[in-house]
Amino acid sequence: MIRRHSLLALLALHFLLIGGAVCAEPGQQTVLITGANRGIGFEFVKQYAARGDDVIATCRNREGADELNAFAATHDNVTVERLDLVDLDGIDALAAKYAGRTIDVLINNAALMRGPDPGQTFGSFDYEWFDQWYHTNTRGPLKVTEAFGPNVMLSDDGLVASLTTGQGNRGIPVLGFAYYKSSKAALDNLFLDVARKGRKDGVRVITISPGRVPTHGGPLRKGMVRIEDSIAGMIEVFDAFAIEQNGGSYRHDGSEMTLK
Repeated sequence: MIRRHSLLALLALHFLLIGGAVCAEPGQQTVLITGANRGIGFEFVKQYAARGDDVIATCRNREGADELNAFAATHDNVTVERLDLVDLDGIDALAAKYAGRTIDVLINNAALMRGPDPGQTFGSFDYEWFDQWYHTNTRGPLKVTEAFGPNVMLSDDGLVASLTTGQGNRGIPVLGFAYYKSSKAALDNLFLDVARKGRKDGVRVITISPGRVPTHGGPLRKGMVRIEDSIAGMIEVFDAFAIEQNGGSYRHDGSEMTLK
């Protein structure tokens, strides 16, 4: 991948060696994260806040986000907002609140994930779930990206990142994940169009898999990656991602996925 910050890093080292003062790089961005109250989203909040970035941490139930609210209370650079992916009017309202505010990184993290279960298995599909899964995992991130697109375009180097699964298009090889994996495959496809538009608008667009992480405090099993390492890896990928790579889908370690 193209490492665009290498020149800046050399310049910073040069100024440090001659006694000059330089600002931390690449801090002082504004980052909006969906599903920020727990797991992957909350770890994004903690790591971006630690870098000195301003974080807009959104979640569906703001009042019930005890851990996130406690963290924000001790970090002046973290703001907690309510955002429900199925509430299109609510998404527009939050975007209106932040109209004119530059957002450098928009992370579509929030998603519905569950399985295996009979309601996602052919022969016993729960069709009342269908809209819930697709409205949350596919339509929601698309709407958030469209609503906050003008904010990202204000950035000199804006990025939209949507979390996906490496098994979406190829299929998780067990029954009971049909709605989850297909809604993520639809997300991957739709964001190819977002990426094409991003090339014209100067916005970097990526879909990325965090790998298998124990998001609810469970044990680290074989084949899993520590959540701290996953998020640190994804942030490194974001920092290095070039607009020429738009439409690519990557893993947290920087390797590219083939979506076939």
